[in-house]
Amino acid sequence: MLRFPRKILIAVAILISVLLLSFLFGRHYDLSQAKQQAELQVGQLRNYLDTELSRFATIPHLVTDNQLLTAFLSDTDQPVQPINNYLADIQQASGASDVYVLNREGDVIASSNWQLDYSYIGNNFAFRPYFSQALAGNKIAYFALGLRSKERGIYFSEPIYRDGQVIGVVTLKVNVSKFETDRQLLNASHASHFYLSLDDNIIAMSDSPLWRLNSLHSLTAADYQHFTTSRRYLEYVPKVITAEHITSQGMPLLYVNDANKRSKYVPASAPIERLNAKITVLVDISSVNINQLGRLFWLSVIYAGGLMLFYSLMARFAGYKKLLFSRHSLEQEVIERTHALEKAQTALVQTAKLATIGQLSAGINHEINQPLSAMSTYLVSAKRLIAKGDIAKAAENIVIVQSLIERVHKIVGQLKHFSKPAQTQLREQSLSQLLKNAMVIASAQLKQDDVNVNAADIADTVKVWVDGIKFEQVLVNVITNASQAMADSTVRELSFEIEQFDDRVKLSILDTGPGIELHALGTIFEPFYSTKSTNGLGLGLSISKQIINSFNGCLSAHNRPGGGAQFIITLASTKGAL
Repeated sequence: MLRFPRKILIAVAILISVLLLSFLFGRHYDLSQAKQQAELQVGQLRNYLDTELSRFATIPHLVTDNQLLTAFLSDTDQPVQPINNYLADIQQASGASDVYVLNREGDVIASSNWQLDYSYIGNNFAFRPYFSQALAGNKIAYFALGLRSKERGIYFSEPIYRDGQVIGVVTLKVNVSKFETDRQLLNASHASHFYLSLDDNIIAMSDSPLWRLNSLHSLTAADYQHFTTSRRYLEYVPKVITAEHITSQGMPLLYVNDANKRSKYVPASAPIERLNAKITVLVDISSVNINQLGRLFWLSVIYAGGLMLFYSLMARFAGYKKLLFSRHSLEQEVIERTHALEKAQTALVQTAKLATIGQLSAGINHEINQPLSAMSTYLVSAKRLIAKGDIAKAAENIVIVQSLIERVHKIVGQLKHFSKPAQTQLREQSLSQLLKNAMVIASAQLKQDDVNVNAADIADTVKVWVDGIKFEQVLVNVITNASQAMADSTVRELSFEIEQFDDRVKLSILDTGPGIELHALGTIFEPFYSTKSTNGLGLGLSISKQIINSFNGCLSAHNRPGGGAQFIITLASTKGAL
């Protein structure tokens, strides 16, 4: 017994499932298209028939208003020829096959075909429903076979009144073949057929000759008895054409056995109220299943090609399985070493900071020893002054010593930024509120320096991602530096500018001081570099820049074209920009 690999069996099963689904989908799509075509054509045919039937139905009414005709019906001794000529003119102008007048007994007394061998004059049509119903005062359109011509026709009848009494009936006949051969009616696909079925399920007209006067529905004995009694089809006995009404994929279909051929159609029907009939269009779908073969073939080719490509790629990568396993182990080792390197890097950064402090120890020694030496001098002087009893001057020396102690504390406090790692926690903060908090702290310095502050116009919706306390420290440092820089300026104004970008906010702090010396622009943010003549530690701006850098931001200094300095702080406005 042959055994096939499991993968092949699965691939074949998937292919069969895909082909089956594709067949069903494609078939349903083609049936839907055929249904739309049938509905479109049946709507066109219905409009055409309704228009034509309405046009013919108005003609008998025009004839009933003829005074010569009513006078003739009242007095048959009058000459009939003028009436015949009048009816012949009506027939020629309308395109009808015949127009004739019947008296109350159903006898034809005038006709448009008076000169032909099969003239209706003298014939009695009292048995016709179109006569009896018109005599009863109704307007009627009725299908029947002609008694003399044996041709299928639609009879439009209307009563003729005089003094409120029906004195006769006028009838207009239209051969059904006119509708079957009309170019408008034939403006349809060759793959479609149509038929008009009456209320008794007999086909009155169709483009298929074999269907005419026959039925696609089963007929009962009562139906045949009615045909004989009404003589609608005279001696002709309608036949039943074998047809099967089914539903497939939710779509109603019609299978017809016609001339030893089984045809398949999608039907669409619409009512013709004037005839109490129904027009149906049939779109041929006999080849709909065969049409799927092309789609299935190309789908099979694509599937086979895709399957071959897939297995080719799988075979190509199969040789790399061991390598991938080894690579995974290597990646784990790399990850572990990366973590170790990150820890080592952190330690190195911290060591670098401490090394920077070591390199700058001479500067630190100078900055601390200077106030210590001064304190020693002032304390000795205070001791002597106390001994002399000059308490006021001794107190002044002590105040100076106190300020020197504060200076040492300030130096030591700011050096902490270089001796321990930063622990920054960034949160979304309101820039407007942060600036307000900083201005409260810096207000004393600004007041002391007599600086005029132009309030910043910053919307509450402007947000930045920062450590709030640290950022306020930076703002206070930059603002107080600007205030002190304007101490000797005539105009002392501090202002702010705000610019927004997609994910960044730029805050500018502007003063009207002397600006920054050109040689200092490149070193102003270095540790222990100071532009102040007195009490300048040279650490404030360096620490500020470090803080802003920890926010993934930028702090820069520039000279304004009109004079003064400009400090620009650029920060992230969204978390994604960090």
